[in-house]
Amino acid sequence: MKTKDYWDEQLSLSKELPLDLSLKKIDFPSTIANLYDVTYTSLYDEKIHGWFIEPKNTEKYPLVVEFIGYMNHLESPLQFMHYLSVGCGVLVTDSRGQGGKTKDTQKYQTYSESRLMACGFLDRDDFYLRRLYWDALRLLDVVQEISHVDKENIFIHGTSQGGGIGLFANSLTPHPIKYGFYDVPSHSNLISRIAQGTGSYQGIHEYLKNNPSDEEKVLTVLDYFDIKHVVDEITNPVLISVGEADPICPKEDFLVAYHKIKAIKELDTYQQPGHGGGGLKHIEKILNYLLKETAGECNERD
Repeated sequence: MKTKDYWDEQLSLSKELPLDLSLKKIDFPSTIANLYDVTYTSLYDEKIHGWFIEPKNTEKYPLVVEFIGYMNHLESPLQFMHYLSVGCGVLVTDSRGQGGKTKDTQKYQTYSESRLMACGFLDRDDFYLRRLYWDALRLLDVVQEISHVDKENIFIHGTSQGGGIGLFANSLTPHPIKYGFYDVPSHSNLISRIAQGTGSYQGIHEYLKNNPSDEEKVLTVLDYFDIKHVVDEITNPVLISVGEADPICPKEDFLVAYHKIKAIKELDTYQQPGHGGGGLKHIEKILNYLLKETAGECNERD
């Protein structure tokens, strides 16, 4: 399949670029957590910024790699402290150009506008989503460099944009993942997403309304980034939520990818609140799964 061949090439290219990982401890008012500023290098030598939050006084601990939603950015470590309540560390970054510390400085060669998901989509190597997927795959490389993390207990969680990115990275990373948790995932069945102009794909939808002769070229490019072409590579269990009436990442579009997942899978469908993916109720379910999967895995250190 051309999508997998292309991303095999991208993974080979990624191996040639040094991570330049930096972890710097920073002050945070907590009796249970240590906070670190994280940076690493990704495609086009962009510095990716984020946080690593670890449980205090723990020799070895599970880790949740978190991918955040479109145009969200890191505001406070308190956004992620619920994972510490079940003994897990957290690794999370700002997405390129989406309002946080991580910038998107490389100029686009084919097409550019204010909506990032509509940047570079006329060429697979220029598309914004290529940059995000690179960043996600390299973040899972970063995990392998953090000494106290239990490499046999790595989890991924993502919401909306982050759900789609997490599924993509889960599919193609060479590193073992214990469990994946994906809420209202994006980036599935992109032909339909473009046709309907839902969520972050509104910009490409509007472009094709004005430039219909480019449709075949655009859809060919988007095929390289549609998670439906790679999720059959996932081998670990996954828990996924969708909204029955989600106007941003429609359930019907995600189900196209869901049906191709061969691993153990579970789908929760929530009637409300649309794109909310079950809200706090579903987060509690994820925490229960983490507790079950990591029972007895945390060891104290001096």
